[in-house]
Formats: sequence, structure tokens, C-alpha cells
Amino acid sequence: MDFYPDVSVLPRARYLQLVTSLRLLDPAIIRSNEPEEVLTFSYQEPLQERFIIPWRKVKAKLRRIVAERGRDLGYGTMCFLKESLCMTCPTCLLFGGTGETSTAKAGYNLLSRVMGETFISKAKNIEPVGYTANAVGEVKHTTGQALMTLITVPADTEFIGVVTLKDPTPEMASLLVDGIKRLTRIGARSVEWGRCRMDILGGGIFDHEVYSAYELLRDGGLEDIPALEMELPPIEKAFEKLQDQISELILQIQKSGD
Repeated sequence: MDFYPDVSVLPRARYLQLVTSLRLLDPAIIRSNEPEEVLTFSYQEPLQERFIIPWRKVKAKLRRIVAERGRDLGYGTMCFLKESLCMTCPTCLLFGGTGETSTAKAGYNLLSRVMGETFISKAKNIEPVGYTANAVGEVKHTTGQALMTLITVPADTEFIGVVTLKDPTPEMASLLVDGIKRLTRIGARSVEWGRCRMDILGGGIFDHEVYSAYELLRDGGLEDIPALEMELPPIEKAFEKLQDQISELILQIQKSGD
């Protein structure tokens, strides 16, 4: 199967699946509901205890990275999460949005074409790392009695996750792959923690979703993933063409509602 040549209002049955590896280069804070906890999950055998990164955290990071690239090229310059989505730029086409709650007050919604799942650590039973530091006063810049404790996922932890692009075109794939390659930080307090590297291990285009991180880790199928060779347009050309296509898509949506 191959890419679609254009975008469509109605969904079609092709899925570009990218099996990815996200490796921490230094400790990261992947928080749960409690601010000092690190996200772990107890799977059944044979996965056992694993660190996890919820898809919503990866997707939000990817969206911001793609939006940054778009603003740098002049697309969606005032489009940003959460309430100020423009609903007319390539980033909104890729990641979706709700028109009524955005500042655009658009009369339509865009369903995200990027789908994902929980990222699961490749190794099991890894111990979190705790850091304790003295709080420093802002006036005298001396340490006091207050202590600050941080619990982190240790450096060199590798996560496996599958990112899926619905109804893929070369241009949409170009934006997504560019975002994946430029994802270099993850987690809370990412200005000082969470340096990472995200790589694409392989994948393909199918008529349904074939891969999942859970099954790949459970069944040991990572070595069998085919290499993915794609000829994608330059990111500048991809943004330009997608901007034209989303403009046509919006006209089709509006006509169907008349």
C-alpha cells in the first residue's frame, strides 16, 4: 500500500504505523496525579512492572513541535494550545481541534489524524531515582531548612511506542516524521530534565492497525519490524501543500453543512 495523494473529508482505510523508540538521555519526571510520583504500571506476565508515558503527553509535545515549525515558516502564526487553535493551519489538520471552543469559533471540528498509545519501557523492574536538594533563598541565596525531593525515571531508560497516521499523505507524514526527529525533551520540568532521543525503528502502511507496543514487548517482535523507507517532501513544501489542501477541505465541510 502507498500514501494517498490528497486529504479527504471522510476517513479511508490506510494507516501509516511508525514503531518508535524514545530513549532518555538524562533523568525525566513522568508525573502521575501526585506531583512527586513517577508513572509506573503493573502489567501481567511477562511484562511485569514497567515505566509508562501516556500518549497524551507525547502527542501534546509533538503538536507543539510541529506548530513551532509551522509558525517559523509562516503557517498558523497565532495558533496554539489549548483555546487558541486557528482550525485552518496544517498543524490543526494533523492533530485536530474543536471549533466551537477555539478562538476561531469555527462551525466544524477536525478529528486528529495522529493516533497513538501508551509508551512502555523496554526493560522491567527499573528502580526510580530520587534527588534531594536544599531550597535556596531568593535574597541571600543561601540554603535553608527546606528540602526539595524529586523522583525521576533514570537516564538510559528506553520506551517503545507506536505512532499511527490515519489516511496518510506524503506531506502529513513529512510533518509527523520531522516532529518525531525533533522531540528532544519529555516530562515535567523539561527545561532542566528529560532530554531524550526519539527514533523510528520501522513500520509500514496497512489497511488496519497492525503494531502495538504492548504486543511487540510481550511477544518479542521488535526485531521483526521491517525497515521503513519513505520518500517525503521537504518540510517547507509539505507545509505549503497542506495549507492549500486544508483550505479546500474546509470549503468541502462548509458546503456539506449548507
